[in-house]
Amino acid sequence: MRTDEGEGVAVIGKMARVLDLLADDPSLNPSQLSARLGMPRTTVHRILQTMIREGIVTDAHHVGSRLIRWAWRALKESELRTISGPVLENLVGRFGETASLFVRSGATRLCLDRREGTEAIRHNIEVGSAIPIHVGSAGRILLAWLQNEERSRLIQASIEWSGVPPAVPGPDWLAIRSSGWTSTAGERDPILASVSVPVFGAAHQVVAALSLSGPRMRFTPERLRLMAEALKMESVLLSEHIQSGTRDPTQPQQG
Repeated sequence: MRTDEGEGVAVIGKMARVLDLLADDPSLNPSQLSARLGMPRTTVHRILQTMIREGIVTDAHHVGSRLIRWAWRALKESELRTISGPVLENLVGRFGETASLFVRSGATRLCLDRREGTEAIRHNIEVGSAIPIHVGSAGRILLAWLQNEERSRLIQASIEWSGVPPAVPGPDWLAIRSSGWTSTAGERDPILASVSVPVFGAAHQVVAALSLSGPRMRFTPERLRLMAEALKMESVLLSEHIQSGTRDPTQPQQG
């Protein structure tokens, strides 16, 4: 006979398996989840309703506010955030614009860390903010190195979650990978612009996007090129630090 404790542990395990699938594809419905997991549809439906009620996922099966808070608590203690501070400060000191570090979380990008610009008119973004991944230069960087199918799925999920239409024309993913940087202007806010580069972890996987952002009037073509080169140099330092270790830098440090 199973104990209440044993049943509770089993439910948590099932919930984790459902979340794993939804993290990759929020569009999955209960029938599809049931088929993939080998669980009764009624069980999947009950788990989904519980997670929606508790704020773990939204009605559309995207990341919920409660899960974002949990993720943020873990991210605050991550090694990547610890080592990014001096890099962000260097960028602000050189350009006076807001410098930020973003990581992917499902169909969103989370602001892991940032240093505000020194100009009177500057871009303000809260650490821990969840932003649709399909808008802005940082989102493009986090998407550019993914496989086409996964990228398309995340973009569609981001559009459905946020209601923000995609840019027209769409990004040139090959050009972004070839140049190693990208910029956008007016995608989230008509007065803002940004430029971003990737931070690489093990096996040349993109683990974060390093960005500068501010009023688009200051992001001239010449200044964008200077910013991109500076971002690349700082990104190399972050990437080398990460690759010299053996564990995932986005995970909390132990001890």
